[in-house]
Amino acid sequence: MTILISCMALSFGIQLSTGGNLTVSSGIAVYIFSAIAGFLTVKETYPFSIKMGSTRKNYYAATSLFLLLLAIFMAAVHTLLIMVLEGMESSMVRADLKIFYFSKILGYENLHLVNFFIDVAICFFLLAGFFLLGSLFYRFGLIGGYAAIGLAAVLLFIPVVRDEFIKLVFEFAGDQALQYFAYLFGIGGVFLVIGWFVLIKAAAKTAFSR
Repeated sequence: MTILISCMALSFGIQLSTGGNLTVSSGIAVYIFSAIAGFLTVKETYPFSIKMGSTRKNYYAATSLFLLLLAIFMAAVHTLLIMVLEGMESSMVRADLKIFYFSKILGYENLHLVNFFIDVAICFFLLAGFFLLGSLFYRFGLIGGYAAIGLAAVLLFIPVVRDEFIKLVFEFAGDQALQYFAYLFGIGGVFLVIGWFVLIKAAAKTAFSR
């Protein structure tokens, strides 16, 4: 979050010093952090927890709850930051710095509440998805991790899958946007379930060190 706030402060500084128009998206930093945090969670917590005597079931339940709470926390902090920045923007004589976030383009009322929901869905999806990817790297090493990435890339080259993917991307900005973000949250839950089957028999050491 320090990086996020620093980037936003830098954007304000640039706008004030140049007097020009500037549009920034603070959500990018949040989403990148979520992806990195999800990927590193297994490596940083799983071996320690197992060595300390935790069962895999308890570890996975606690980690799943942690990822959910982290997504909510990140969304809440981001939404609060947007509210503060927009308050600063409206108090300025020259309000040329514009803050972009998803709910602005969806046409819903209660922008900040909608944005909170969207951020929770995206953050949880990224945390769970990259947690699954990190689990594959942890248990199967580079071969398993890169094989999963390669399989995902190959699927996108299949015409039917590619067309549905493109259609889905555009529907995230359509009339049913909130419904699709809810689906995104659900997909995150599916990723966690799959991750359980990946880690259920994983050793306390990574594939790199065994």
